[in-house]
Amino acid sequence: MDAVVAGHGQHARRRIPSLEPLVMAASPTTPAAFRCPISLEVMRSPVSLPTGATYDRASIQRWLDSGHRTCPATRLPLASTDLVPNLLLRRLIHLHAATLPPSPSPEQALSQLAASHGEPAAAEKAVRSLAAKIAPGKGKQASVASAVAADLDSTVPALLSFAKGGAGTDARVDAVRILATVAPEIVTYLTGDGTEKRGRVRMAVEALAAVLSAGGVCEDAKKALITALVAGDLGRLVTTLLAAGPTGVVVLEAILMSPVPDADAKTAIADRSELFPDLVRILKEAASPAAILCMAAAVQVRGRPARSSMVRAGAVPALALAVAAAPTAAAESALMLLVEAARCNDGKAAIAADAAEVAAAVMGRMIRVGQMGREAAVAVLWLSCCAGGGERRMREALAAAPEAVGKLLVVMQGDVSPATSRMAGELLRAVRMEQERNGMVASSYDSRTIHVMPY
Repeated sequence: MDAVVAGHGQHARRRIPSLEPLVMAASPTTPAAFRCPISLEVMRSPVSLPTGATYDRASIQRWLDSGHRTCPATRLPLASTDLVPNLLLRRLIHLHAATLPPSPSPEQALSQLAASHGEPAAAEKAVRSLAAKIAPGKGKQASVASAVAADLDSTVPALLSFAKGGAGTDARVDAVRILATVAPEIVTYLTGDGTEKRGRVRMAVEALAAVLSAGGVCEDAKKALITALVAGDLGRLVTTLLAAGPTGVVVLEAILMSPVPDADAKTAIADRSELFPDLVRILKEAASPAAILCMAAAVQVRGRPARSSMVRAGAVPALALAVAAAPTAAAESALMLLVEAARCNDGKAAIAADAAEVAAAVMGRMIRVGQMGREAAVAVLWLSCCAGGGERRMREALAAAPEAVGKLLVVMQGDVSPATSRMAGELLRAVRMEQERNGMVASSYDSRTIHVMPY
């Protein structure tokens, strides 16, 4: 390319050499600018925020989806959440990748993973190599699946181990995505008898639970897995999953909540005689939130028969313990299950039989959950104390609960539905009447921790 350069009053001609293609020399280290500030991994799809900072699309999208509206790097508020592809940086990253040694084959990468012996850096390198091959548009998913399926007994435990203790969140998700490519083959491990099969069954259940509960696995892969699960003997499947404990319950709950199985298949699962007794056992032994969610899914599928089965299995005391001690989301689900139990006579009787524990648990958690949990707490108390005359034992237990009046007033004055506010008012009157009957009326609505003006 020629150009004319004028210099200080005299003309001169100088040939400017053609630009050389941009080639980055191979380097043992990756430039810091190529790494996402969130995941610290090399960016696959770099995008920029209005602040000018660039991130990998998957990482920044998770940040935004979790409700953040600031730039992670600059901490500045975002005027917009639009993500603009950084094409130049993407091109530079691709050029850098082209200077690196060829990527190992799936078989070589799996051998490296097996030989890493828990060394995070070596294991992550192998997982990243496999994940890159199953990325959309690469067309190598079948070869990776074939390599993993060739030796499930060694590759699945290695991937599971990395998924539980890998170096970075994105890398752990990649390990689960690789497992998803062979999930239908893993399903076959759920069948078979004999001592040597038990280890395989545990491994298979753990892998399937990881795939079905991971956010980074596409919905089509999860649907294909559930299709494979429900294609066989449902009775045997339920028995196997329940025997696997909390991990198996994760798989069972995913099946019940999926749109893939038809109503008959879900009903067949919810009607299994061992379902609720085993779920109650798992909830008591392992304080498993998944057991609560699975109960809720079965009740949603089957309705009144499932409510009765749940109560007969002894779920009420176990749910009361979960309300008191479980994380917020699980406690809210437990409260809603207690509401379902209180809708039937057997459930009311079971709640009254453990009146002191249920009332203490529900009142103790009432203002430490979200709106949905508060409304469920009021509903279970109203159904037990007021509906159809209520249960005297529950009214006595509620009146004796610490700060019952103050907490009910907080709910009445809070952001709840009119129906919940009305039920809280009726509960308040019932509590006051019970306190008066027993000479327990205090001179003020105030307590040590709650100060609310009464209506």
